[in-house]
Amino acid sequence: MNKQFFIGIDISMATLDAALCQAEHPDHFTHQQFDNTVTGYGKLLSWLGEHGAHASNSFLGMEHTGHYTLSLCCFLQENDIPYTLISPLHLKRSLGMARGKSDRIDAGRIAWFICLHQRSLTPIQLPSGCLLKLKNLLAFRDRLVKASTSLKNTLTDLKETSNLIDNTMIIKLSQKQQNLIEQQIAQIEKEMEATVKQDEQVLRHFQLVKSVVGVGMITAAAFLIYTQGFTAFDNGRQFACYAGVAPIEHSSGSSIRGKTRISSLGNKKMKALLSNCAAAAVQHDPQLKAYRSGGRYQRKHAEGKERLVILNAVKAKLINRVFAAVSRGTPYVPIAQYGQAA
Repeated sequence: MNKQFFIGIDISMATLDAALCQAEHPDHFTHQQFDNTVTGYGKLLSWLGEHGAHASNSFLGMEHTGHYTLSLCCFLQENDIPYTLISPLHLKRSLGMARGKSDRIDAGRIAWFICLHQRSLTPIQLPSGCLLKLKNLLAFRDRLVKASTSLKNTLTDLKETSNLIDNTMIIKLSQKQQNLIEQQIAQIEKEMEATVKQDEQVLRHFQLVKSVVGVGMITAAAFLIYTQGFTAFDNGRQFACYAGVAPIEHSSGSSIRGKTRISSLGNKKMKALLSNCAAAAVQHDPQLKAYRSGGRYQRKHAEGKERLVILNAVKAKLINRVFAAVSRGTPYVPIAQYGQAA
């Protein structure tokens, strides 16, 4: 990417602060504030045009702040303006020791960041409307599951003390609320299945992911969301790093020989789903079941490898199987079954 202008946007609920710098002078920027509305976006484009910045010679970046950025991203995409979303943690750590903070300063730092890292940044595209809806449904289901778990724990505590305190009414109302939440979770899951069917490509990928033994509907939906329809990652290894499954080396010279371990920065939600998949796959997948019962699981354990480390290897296998199935465009077939069919 070889651009002349770089624009950093700091977004809040009501306003957005824009900082414009040139490639030759990334430390000097021009600042302007606009309303976080479609009218404000139009004024932003006019302001950029006054400084000679347009779609072909500029690149725009902003922090990934959830729904505050969605409207602007849609506007930029409709006007074919290249942009990227930056991880707030990546931005914060790249700045080093930073003094002072304001919306104006933050916008300037974003402009400096994308100018400095322009070789490694690529323009992004919003996922389809189907995936965006699926993402919101999955997030809402997660909140319902957490509420359901909390109510179950509360009911257990109330019943254990019912011989000491009259909790009859609280238990009755809690059970009623618990039943309602369970019904809502079922409705959400039905809506997720219906949403997947609205897009032919999403449905095809969904079916391919589910063909891997151990991967259920919720994890398949998560794969679609976090890979943006398998466009955000080139291979399973990259996604394994994103999910916090791939081991990372920790060494320096001859004095530091740290234990190879997984990163704490991985997507914890995806990793938790993969843990459930790995537990199911070891029970039902012929190859992985043989891996466990054939002594290899015990051998690795005897070599000093912890159980979670071994299951982590199973998660990586599942990820590679998912990406292989999607790449080939054919459902996954277990090796033992394939041999019988041949």
